[in-house]
Amino acid sequence: MSEARERVRNDARDEYRRLLYVAMTRAAERLIVCGTQGRTKIPDGCWYSLVHEALEPDCVSEPADDGDGEVLRYRKGEALPAVAQKPEETPQPELTLAPPWLSQPAKPEPVAVRTVTPSTAEEAVTRKPGATVDTLALARGRLTHRLMQALPDIPAARRARAASDYLARAGTALPEGDRDALVAQVLRVLDDPRLSALYGPSSRAEVPIVGRLVLAGHTIQVSGQIDRLAITEDAVFIGDFKTNRPAPSRLEEVPPAYVTQLALYRAVLQKLYPEKAVRAALIWTEVPDLMELSEDVLDAALAQVKPA
Repeated sequence: MSEARERVRNDARDEYRRLLYVAMTRAAERLIVCGTQGRTKIPDGCWYSLVHEALEPDCVSEPADDGDGEVLRYRKGEALPAVAQKPEETPQPELTLAPPWLSQPAKPEPVAVRTVTPSTAEEAVTRKPGATVDTLALARGRLTHRLMQALPDIPAARRARAASDYLARAGTALPEGDRDALVAQVLRVLDDPRLSALYGPSSRAEVPIVGRLVLAGHTIQVSGQIDRLAITEDAVFIGDFKTNRPAPSRLEEVPPAYVTQLALYRAVLQKLYPEKAVRAALIWTEVPDLMELSEDVLDAALAQVKPA
């Protein structure tokens, strides 16, 4: 360790002096080295001291240019007398005619495209005015999504241990019993055969999605993130995980914003994959249960999206 520390100190000293060398060799005609000294001692090895110690034997003491005190001068050869230089004449630019657009009214700015973030719209719709946020519920949802994202890449035999270790570090806000229940719940979801397509080799987690849609003659931009996306030879499968307690058992119990979110994602993906069927499903992690939404339901939800 002593040798390592000494190497670090030597490297820092060499770099400090290299920078001084670079600074001094940038001067074209004259280099002025100066410094200040207060009540404390000048630091050993500072730039001023290095220059002073190296050049003082070859310097001569002369009055300063302003007559206030003396300075040490180091020269290579005799000083050249100052020669007054004539200012260079700046060529005048040629006059050109003003372009026609300069005298024409500016065109009106295009109307900005409205950006729709489904998750933000979902929160605004599902939270009642004046309601407080359930901190534990938010933490539970965040942890569930993280496990759903990471565990499929871990061999099945190691998932339970990996999930428990992760919650022991990141899920301290939850009671230990809730953490154990969350692990069991997530593993049930991953083992559900109906979700095998969402965890196959052609699937990805937390996929950002951005696209433009024309609704009722108006253009909107959709920006969001898909929890799980699988693309096979003949279909595109969207999976959106929800941690509602209790989980809805019928479509009528599902918050409309959830359906709108999937409808917007589906519409964007239909433009990207026009030759494939695009399926969308809500996955209730509490049960677990998969609720696939029909084309009619998604089309109806998309028609309800207000462009302004």
